[in-house]
Amino acid sequence: MDMDPKWENSLRIIENAVDEYWPKIAVACSFGKDSMVVVHLAKKVRKDIPVFSVMTPYKPRETFEYLVKMDREMNLNTTVYIVSKNIPEPLKNAGIKVVLLSPEKFEKAAQDVEKRTGMKIYHADPDLCCNLLKVEPTKVAVKDLDAWITGLRNTEGETRKDYQTIENRYGLIKINPILSWTEADVWRYMAAHSIPVHPWYTMGYRSLGCEPCTHPGGERERDGRWRGTPKQGGECGIHTQNLRAPTDTTIVQLVRTKQG
Repeated sequence: MDMDPKWENSLRIIENAVDEYWPKIAVACSFGKDSMVVVHLAKKVRKDIPVFSVMTPYKPRETFEYLVKMDREMNLNTTVYIVSKNIPEPLKNAGIKVVLLSPEKFEKAAQDVEKRTGMKIYHADPDLCCNLLKVEPTKVAVKDLDAWITGLRNTEGETRKDYQTIENRYGLIKINPILSWTEADVWRYMAAHSIPVHPWYTMGYRSLGCEPCTHPGGERERDGRWRGTPKQGGECGIHTQNLRAPTDTTIVQLVRTKQG
């Protein structure tokens, strides 16, 4: 069977990026459907391409379990970055490389917000929550890279219409190889390559994030993100902020959890 033109084009984009930026290039993986397509394509180019994932303490257990499952099945050798004192339970004894980042700044901010508003930080100030749990850890993950590959698509929502396939953001190159793909394109690739699906997609979710801030349904894919806040359908910040800006996030511990 001939390769689909979109698949072939995306593969060529990744090949060119790897040729130009190796070895200082990696794939970012959220373990949503788009990320799974991109890591599958990237592994076709180089089996040893680094994969990193920025998780948060608010991710659902199903996401951590799916991460472990796909890391094993696809031999991803994922490095997980997370603001936390402790390794999430599903990652323990799973052979996953985990970088624990100091939660001190986040915990103080969360306490201050709740004291001031009576609400959890992810409801009262989702931008601050995302900045501390997603953007700052991503800065740590990419600090030694020249380029990173993402699963961003411009049909997901209003905030993603104007991205480019290759972007130079403050000296860090961002590669978006499936930018022009539709949601249907993604599902067709997943099915054609028998890639297991995150269980939340079978429950009506179209875009996956943290548990308190993600809901099923929506006219656009990202409409279920941060529903009921001014941030609805928007961005966590890793695609909009300067990832080369200084950060005071500190690594508490780096450990490969024992293989179960």
